[in-house]
Amino acid sequence: MKLLIILAAWVPSAAAAQRVEDRPKSIDEITACRQVHGDAARLRCYDHAAEALAGARASGDILILDRKTVVARKQQHFGLSTPTSEMFGGGDADKATEVRQLASKIIAIAPAKAYGRFDIQLANGSVWQTLEALPFPPKPGVGVTLQKAAMGGYRLSVTGQRSVLTKRIR
Repeated sequence: MKLLIILAAWVPSAAAAQRVEDRPKSIDEITACRQVHGDAARLRCYDHAAEALAGARASGDILILDRKTVVARKQQHFGLSTPTSEMFGGGDADKATEVRQLASKIIAIAPAKAYGRFDIQLANGSVWQTLEALPFPPKPGVGVTLQKAAMGGYRLSVTGQRSVLTKRIR
């Protein structure tokens, strides 16, 4: 029992340590310059750290994305099995940009192999298949909302109709 408690206490600290190790050193070097005493020494520190960061960015060793770009990329991956938390590092900042809902318009619709199901292409290029029968196929140009549902699924709400379970196929 003691081993289990020690292991449980170790896991969160190991995850936190991994996040710190994943952080680029060039960012830490800039923030460390705040602690340097003396204006001339602090300026040299900032100049050196800024040069290292600019070099890392120019060589592609470090990528800098703003929140808007991260959210847009997560919206593009919404519904795919690729976990975006791995793509963007996880942590609190990643949770703050989580996409739980997507609004779009239908561009094209085609019957799926099963009766009453449809393949629906949205304006963002994604294609979703309904997992429940729809009494009437929605028309292109109609707005839809996709939301995460219980147990890892997704619900598609077509304006004027009930929501149905769906999955992303492309």
